[in-house]
Amino acid sequence: MRFFRRKAKDWEATLGELDKGVSFFGNSFVRTLMIGNALFLLASLGILLWVIRPREASIVLHYNIYFGVDLLGAWWHAYLLPGVATLLFFGHLFLARSFYRRHERIASYLLLLAMLFLSFAIVLSSLSIAFINY
Repeated sequence: MRFFRRKAKDWEATLGELDKGVSFFGNSFVRTLMIGNALFLLASLGILLWVIRPREASIVLHYNIYFGVDLLGAWWHAYLLPGVATLLFFGHLFLARSFYRRHERIASYLLLLAMLFLSFAIVLSSLSIAFINY
C-alpha cells in the first residue's frame, strides 16, 4: 500500500533521476535521431549530386501545378537546400545539447525530432528538384 501513498514530489524525483548519468551523445534516443538526420541530409545531397551537374543553362527550382515553372536559378542554387539544412541541423544539435545539460530532456528530444521531420521534407524537395530537371 505504500506505493499508492507516494507523493507527487517523490514521483518527480525518481523520474528525474532516470537519465542522470547518461551523457548527451551517450543517450540512445539522441544518437538514433542524429543518425536519422545525418542519413536524410546525406541522401538529399546524394540525390542532387547524382542529377544536378554544373551547366550554363538555368535549372528549374520550383514547379507549381497552377502556373508551371515559377522559379529558375543557377545549378548551384539547388545545393543551397542541403547546405542550409546542415546549418539548421547543427543549430538544433547545439540547442538540444544545451537543453539536455539543463535537464530538459524532452525539449532536446523534440528539437531533434523536429529536425528529423525537416530533413525528411528536404529530401522530398531535393527529389522533386531532381525529378523536374532529369
